[in-house]
Amino acid sequence: MTRLVAVVAGFVVLCSVGVTAPAFGAGGGRGIEVKPESNLAALVQQQPPGTTFQIKAGTYRMQSLQPKSGDAFVGESGAVLSGAQTLTGFSQSGQAWTAKVQLTGSASPHGTCADDHPACGYPEDLFVDDTPLERVGSEGEVGPGKWYLDYGSQTAYVGTDPQGHRVEISVIPHAFSGQAQNVHIEGLTIEKYACPAQDGAVDGKQSSNWVVQNNVIELNHGIGLRVGNGMQVLNNKLVHNGQMGVGGGGSNVLVDGNEIAFNNYAGFRFSWEAGGSKFVFTKGLIIRNNNAHDNLGPGLWTDIENDGVLYEHNHTSHNQEAGIFHEISYKGVIRNNVVEDDGFNPNGKTAPWYGAGIIVTASEDVEIYGNTVTNCMNGIVALQTDRGGSKQRGTPYIVRNLYVHDNVITQNQGIAAGIMRSGSTGDAVYNQWNNRFANNQFHLADEHAKAFAWRGTTISHDEWTATVNKR
Repeated sequence: MTRLVAVVAGFVVLCSVGVTAPAFGAGGGRGIEVKPESNLAALVQQQPPGTTFQIKAGTYRMQSLQPKSGDAFVGESGAVLSGAQTLTGFSQSGQAWTAKVQLTGSASPHGTCADDHPACGYPEDLFVDDTPLERVGSEGEVGPGKWYLDYGSQTAYVGTDPQGHRVEISVIPHAFSGQAQNVHIEGLTIEKYACPAQDGAVDGKQSSNWVVQNNVIELNHGIGLRVGNGMQVLNNKLVHNGQMGVGGGGSNVLVDGNEIAFNNYAGFRFSWEAGGSKFVFTKGLIIRNNNAHDNLGPGLWTDIENDGVLYEHNHTSHNQEAGIFHEISYKGVIRNNVVEDDGFNPNGKTAPWYGAGIIVTASEDVEIYGNTVTNCMNGIVALQTDRGGSKQRGTPYIVRNLYVHDNVITQNQGIAAGIMRSGSTGDAVYNQWNNRFANNQFHLADEHAKAFAWRGTTISHDEWTATVNKR
């Protein structure tokens, strides 16, 4: 993929204004106060490792930072890092308005788009007064609320009259990236970066032991924040990002106290990878105290080779497909979460294959307890499908040693609890693999409804109690 780099006159020249004399840094090293007229990226390269950058209020445009180990970036209220350039000088061309964009190349699309957003894979976004417009694939498709970018002529075509509005286009891929260790990022608004799908505006995939806390990370095209080994993601607002709020892999990652909401505005297909979050190849991941809501895709999602996951004290609501989704992975504990109004799939399909409050798919050694699940499309379900097996372990992905107990499930419709299997798998998931349900409380709109899935059919609460809970 060709990455985009914005060209701004004088960008690589360090301004002499806006930098105070060195002070003692918050992390124990050198400290520098930075003002908006400074070139922050150049300052970071000039200073030694372990510098604290005290970032004053204002907008820092077109800054892409490569921290050094031990660096800290602490923003005061109103400090904004923006990956977007402002567009001016519009002229009307037919039903669209055009302006020139400063780019050094074109980008290739990445990711799988929903049918109604076929241009979602391109990383640049255009904003009118902080609202992203829908990108389309040709000039002829431009209309109100839509836009198109012609890479050859470096021209943006906008279907909304820009007069009297602030128009911006994101062009820089990352706010923070690199291999540094022990970096601290706090108190910033990080917005409008043209990170490709599966990359982060804050991209820590090659890093270790970063602490990212009390930031607003929004309006970035791919993932707002991509985690790496040992990262702590604390009390951030990860909202209104194009693909997902947070995701990635690594060992001993902590995601605690964040709001993860309104993500996937770009229109990626969430069965591919989109929504609130998605974590892959993690060990010891802890997801706690988060509020994941109104994401166009799952709220909290662990998919592919996650081992030792703990979900606790999260609140999920109004997410598509699932509130909490644990897929082709291993040992996990899902406890004491509040899950409500989740899993309502926009295509109108209501079977557990398409959505529920808590879903476990082809994963083993999972315990689910103490959760309150209310009025989701379905309640707590496990799905056994033929998903192949782990190349790392040489074992198949199966629902085994599932223990669902002491949950409170309220359902006005759908399946309250159970296990479903595809036609290509046998009955071992029911009678050989030690899958158990016990001591769960159910509140059903119709107490006689066949609201439980077992052995390829649906059964009533009385049948469920007489058969499954006595196993």
